[in-house]
Amino acid sequence: MKKAFVFWFTILLAAFMAMPMQAAQEKKAKDPVVKVGVIDMQKIMRESKAAKNAQAAFRKDLDAKRGVLAAKQQEIRVMEEELKGADPRLADEARRQKAEKLTREIRELKLLTADMEDELKRKDVELTQKIVGEVIRVVNAYAKKENITLILERSAVVALDQAVDITSTIIQLYDAGK
Repeated sequence: MKKAFVFWFTILLAAFMAMPMQAAQEKKAKDPVVKVGVIDMQKIMRESKAAKNAQAAFRKDLDAKRGVLAAKQQEIRVMEEELKGADPRLADEARRQKAEKLTREIRELKLLTADMEDELKRKDVELTQKIVGEVIRVVNAYAKKENITLILERSAVVALDQAVDITSTIIQLYDAGK
């Protein structure tokens, strides 16, 4: 009788111990699979055709503005040379007027340079934000389509398996949408 009691007690104990393991396995089967992806935003900005085209337009605008500044600088150099090489017999009033005009032109050049730099910085930020916004829309659509739970930016990841890097796919989708 004692052996039967020990036998049945052992069976019941094993059954009770197996219940939580069975419940854990059932819960695991019900939990969704977590899919992770990683994108490299810098690579997207460097390699996507749409981003390259936007950056080329920005550089063209930058070069045009630099041309305006260079012309203004040349104009100032000419004025400086005229003032230095002016006839010593030139009236003091005429010399003073030329010097004042040169000072005004230099001040205008500094203001123009500062304004252009501010405008270019603002345009660069706007362009970058626009591209990032478009890329994020592509990433979100791709994540939804492929049932990806989490997508991280490469700079926030210490180590990764290249199998989760979806940057090339995102570049293709982004360029196809442009």
